[in-house]
Amino acid sequence: MSSSRAERQLILLSAGTAARRRELGGQPPRLLPDVRWPRLAETLRARKLLPVLGPRILELAGGSALAGGAASEDFAAAVAQALEAGRRQGAFLGLISQRVAAMLAEAGIRSAPLKGPLLGEALYGDPGRRLSSDIDLLVAPEQLRDAVVVVRALGYAEPTDYVRADGLPLLHFVLLREREELPPVELHWRVHWYERSFARERLLPPAAEGSREWRAARADELAALLLFYARDGFVDLRIAADLGAWWDVYGAELARGALGEVVATYPALARAIAAAAAAAERIVGLPAARILGEGHGLGLRGRAAARLANPHPHSSAAQLYADMGLIDGLLAPRGGLRGFARRQLLPPAEVLDQQAGHGGKARARSQLGRCGGVLARYALTVPRLLRGPETPA
Repeated sequence: MSSSRAERQLILLSAGTAARRRELGGQPPRLLPDVRWPRLAETLRARKLLPVLGPRILELAGGSALAGGAASEDFAAAVAQALEAGRRQGAFLGLISQRVAAMLAEAGIRSAPLKGPLLGEALYGDPGRRLSSDIDLLVAPEQLRDAVVVVRALGYAEPTDYVRADGLPLLHFVLLREREELPPVELHWRVHWYERSFARERLLPPAAEGSREWRAARADELAALLLFYARDGFVDLRIAADLGAWWDVYGAELARGALGEVVATYPALARAIAAAAAAAERIVGLPAARILGEGHGLGLRGRAAARLANPHPHSSAAQLYADMGLIDGLLAPRGGLRGFARRQLLPPAEVLDQQAGHGGKARARSQLGRCGGVLARYALTVPRLLRGPETPA
């Protein structure tokens, strides 16, 4: 959706860390007179950011007495309605997630929630702040098929995701109910394309029994959020805002250079984590150098990927997916370009059929046709490297 520069800047400022907001706290009085509050509310609602950033925008605008500058009553009401709806949805998802996790534990299957209402409550103090429409659970790859059987007992259909030769999906199995009384369940075995062991070793509880109170180490939590941000191609502000909020809540607990151990242990993730930290530093003020410590340079490809961070996406869905794919290739570890090509440029025919089915149309392109189209979209992305992302002034 179109929006004024003042609205984009106000959105960016509200997504930043507390330190960033304090540092740039003089901006709102200059921005507010040019804000059209109905359009701002609709923009945030369309991007699923209204409950996340709306309360902060109200806080930033609260002290302004400029004519036409203070947030409108309608905007405040829209934020309140979004929060209430988010709390209802969060409570519903939370109940279903707990039920599924309990069933998995009874079957001896370890699981851990990814993102969702629990993350919203931990980071923002309110489960309604972070909108979710599905349940994301992590399970060990060797238990993934058994987990599908358990979840299907609730009436979910067999997943139709493409399965590789090793019996695993690319990232997760998606389970749906035909009548949609219950939300989709995504059973993940990893959190990023480049890893096979980080999620299992660092994000899962050591045993299914008695694991409800277990929580991953702070450095591993932050690494997972950075990997989500990288995997999603640094698009929009939902995960970037989560990273800023995470730092506000837990940053003081993190030793300087705490993620250095993570990238040393999982070198295939080093470029993705470093680039995500650099992008989040520019967009929301995450202190990348403090998090990573010394000796973790981005390199040319990592710097290019970080510059492609897109906090205000206005492109078509096809172009955004192409941008995400290009960042996948830029961040691929040594030996990972073949996997990138299989995911983004020459996916299996089954994946093309699934993508066409999601779009409601028959597959029209061959693998080579898709490859040519994606490469053409990559060329459209290159000029953005010269500009870099918009950041708070």
